[in-house]
Amino acid sequence: MRMMRKNSSVLLATSALGLITSFSGLSIGLSRAAETPAKPSMPVNHLLFTTSQHCMACHSNIKGPGGEDISIGFSWRPTMMANSGRDPYWMAGVRRESTDHPTAKAAIEDECSICHMPMARFESKAAGQEGEVFSHLPPNPKKESDRLAADGVSCSVCHQIENEKLGTRESFVGRFKIDVTRRKGDRRVYGPYEIDKGHTHIMNSSSTFVPTEGKHIRSSELCATCHTLLTQALDAQGKVIGELPEQVPYQEWLHSDYKETKSCQSCHMPVVEQEVAITSVMGKLRPEMGRHVFIGGNFFMQRVLNKYRKELAVGAQPAELEAAAARTIEHLQTQTAKVGITQVAVSGGRLQADITIENGSGHKFPTAYPSRRAWLHVTVKDSRGGEIGRAHV
Repeated sequence: MRMMRKNSSVLLATSALGLITSFSGLSIGLSRAAETPAKPSMPVNHLLFTTSQHCMACHSNIKGPGGEDISIGFSWRPTMMANSGRDPYWMAGVRRESTDHPTAKAAIEDECSICHMPMARFESKAAGQEGEVFSHLPPNPKKESDRLAADGVSCSVCHQIENEKLGTRESFVGRFKIDVTRRKGDRRVYGPYEIDKGHTHIMNSSSTFVPTEGKHIRSSELCATCHTLLTQALDAQGKVIGELPEQVPYQEWLHSDYKETKSCQSCHMPVVEQEVAITSVMGKLRPEMGRHVFIGGNFFMQRVLNKYRKELAVGAQPAELEAAAARTIEHLQTQTAKVGITQVAVSGGRLQADITIENGSGHKFPTAYPSRRAWLHVTVKDSRGGEIGRAHV
C-alpha cells in the first residue's frame, strides 16, 4: 500500500491525528569549539552569496489581499529554512555523530553543513576548504562566514541554483550547481518572471545580482537537491560501510498522484491568488507570487527558537515565530490528512470502529527525518458527552 498516494488509506481506530518528533540530546553547548578554529573567509569581492538583509531592503512592505503582509523576507525569516543553521536539534545531532565517530568529525561537519549552512559551506569548498559547523557557533556578526552560516537557506542560495542536472542523483544531497565563474556584478539570480531592463538595472545596482527568468525555480527538482538525503553509514572507526536513503520526500512525491498536479512549492509556498508587486521599489504586478512561508510540520522547533531566541541568535521577531507556528499547526490540522469513520459497532460489550486516514500530502506522512512519528488519539464518550475511555495508537 503506497501511503504517499492521495487516495491511499489505512484502517485504524482514532478520533484525532497528530504529529510528533522525538527529541534527545537537546542539551548542547553553543560555545565556540576550540578544536575547530574558524578558517579565514574569502575577500568580500569574491563572495558568491549575500545575506538576506540585502534582499529584504526592497522585497518588503508588500501587501496582498485584504492588506495581508506578504513581504518575502519577513515571511521567510521565521521559517525552518531561515533557521536551519541555528536549529538546536540539528546541532545536537551533529554533535552526537561527531562524538560517536571522532575520527570522522571533519567529514561529518562538512556533510551536515551542506544544506543547513549552505552559503558558508559553499564558500569554504570554493576556497578549497571543508565546511564547518561549530566554528560558526555562536555566530560572530563581525565575521562574514558566520553571517552566511547563520542565514541558513537564504535567498541567494536557492535563487542562484542553475537548471543543471536537477532531479538526478548527481544533484542530490545538496550537490546543486551554482555558477562560480561570474564575478560580483554579473552573478545571476533566477526567478519565475521575465524582468525588463529598467528593473534589472535597479536590482543589479542595489544587490549586485542580475535578475534572470528561470522557470526551474518553481520545480520540485530544485527542492530535491537538499531534500533528498542519501546518508553514508560509518563503523566504529569512522569508515564508510554503506549508504541508506535517510530522507527522500522527493522520491515519494515522484511516485504519487501529486506528480501530475502539484509541485513542492504548490503546498509549501502557496501562491497569492491575485496579482501583486514582489518589490516595494517600483514593483510591477506579478501573477501567482509564491508566499515564502515554507510551511512544514515543525511548529515545536519554531517555538523552541522563540523561547531561546537570545541563546540561538534568532533574528525573527517573537510575533513572527508564533504566527509561523500557528500557521504550521493549522496546516497540519487541515491539509495533511483526513480522518473518517466508516463503520462503528458494539459486539459482545466491545466497541469496534473502522477509521480511514487519507494522506493529503504529496509524500509519506510523516516524511523525511526518521524520528518523526504520527499517532492516533482515540477518545470514547457516552451519550451525555462524558469520557469513558481513551487510547493512543
